[in-house]
Amino acid sequence: MKRTISILLAALLLVAALTGCGKKELEPRSFVDELLSGAKFTDSLSELPTAVVPILFGLDEADYTDAVVYAGTGATAETIAVFTASSDAAADRLLSAMRQYVDDQIRIYSSYGPAAAMTLENSVVERSGDHVVVVVCSDSDGARKICDKYI
Repeated sequence: MKRTISILLAALLLVAALTGCGKKELEPRSFVDELLSGAKFTDSLSELPTAVVPILFGLDEADYTDAVVYAGTGATAETIAVFTASSDAAADRLLSAMRQYVDDQIRIYSSYGPAAAMTLENSVVERSGDHVVVVVCSDSDGARKICDKYI
């Protein structure tokens, strides 16, 4: 009897460990929608046309199969970008390009918009599997909580 209880408890702990730490699957459109509704943005964000995305970020379109990108009016640096990379190497290139983009924006905004530069310094620029995510939001804590569910 003791052995049966021990085996059941061990199995229960194993199941709890495997299911308790899981992240949500990152589906770009749903992820962006959750950010737009759950984090506080100070600017009005609008979805960018797909033709603008590689120009804005200096990307090779062959590096991604899908991109969902929202940007503000330019008065702030607020941005949401989710890329689905075409390969593992492409995901690395996208991550590097997006880090460079954020660094460039910090330099641009620091001279005339110190608050925007601070927002950029607290941004999320991460890779999760074949997705590369960038979130620049004045509510960095709220945005980070949402991102942590996926990344």
